[in-house]
Amino acid sequence: MTITRSQAISLLEPKISNIWHEAYPQRPVEYTSFVNIRSTRKQTVTDYKLSDFGPLRLKGEGETIIYDDPLFGPEKAYTPVRFGLGYKITQEMVDHELYGQVEKFERALITSAVNLQETKAALLLVNGFGTTNAEGFNASGFDSLALFSTAHTRLDGGATLRNRPSADVDLGVTGLQNAIVDYHTQNLDDRGRPQLIRPKMIVINPADIFTARELLQSEFKPGTANNEVNALREEGLSFMVSHFLGADTDQWFLLGDQHDLNFIWDTRPRGGMEEDFDSEVIKRKVVEGFFVGHGEWRGVWGTSGG
Repeated sequence: MTITRSQAISLLEPKISNIWHEAYPQRPVEYTSFVNIRSTRKQTVTDYKLSDFGPLRLKGEGETIIYDDPLFGPEKAYTPVRFGLGYKITQEMVDHELYGQVEKFERALITSAVNLQETKAALLLVNGFGTTNAEGFNASGFDSLALFSTAHTRLDGGATLRNRPSADVDLGVTGLQNAIVDYHTQNLDDRGRPQLIRPKMIVINPADIFTARELLQSEFKPGTANNEVNALREEGLSFMVSHFLGADTDQWFLLGDQHDLNFIWDTRPRGGMEEDFDSEVIKRKVVEGFFVGHGEWRGVWGTSGG
């Protein structure tokens, strides 16, 4: 397709009082608040997992020290892919358009590029309950399971761990309290030892804005008239609203101060322009390359809602 004067006759005549060309401001970029941004110059990026040593063993008098090895785990490969979009426009359309709308087309390409970044990054959470992949996104981690699971494995073969509830729950006092408790009891390393990962931020759908405010900012316990202290305030949690979580308004996520949710840049958005000498048709494009995925599940907790 090529943008020509015949497609936009109204933009060629001095008769228009106002043009509504996506005039509202764009939202600030959201996904950078919950992913680790990395860059690569390689065709494939590979992460690797291994454990520390096990516990010390009893050494009797005159007996030899017992020697141990770290546990060597699997690899996780990320292969960035490229995305692109462009438009073609005649020189006549550029010359005769009277309202400065052609100049905005370049900005519109960047808007499309940023929207794709947001949509793909949100898949880390939205599709975190299964192992279905998508273009530029891989759903499974080091243990080949979904990001959110009740059966995460350890390298030492010990008891399985979870980062989602056995029965999914809506955002509320009890659900959030249990999620915080899971940060204390389920974030064990691959030798079964407690790790220091602090819950930090709740990621929610817009439908839960007021619930999150009540949970985190109320002086007294939400939903009761007994004037009980709101113990959740002491956790120092914040929340952010993601507008790219999709139609499921019940899901919510609790992220820690350390996690392995990765957005890996291969090529940051770059534009390009070419003009055909004979036809005077101008082509413009934007291209970007990246990949999103996770290796380690620890440091995130999620539920699809009740």
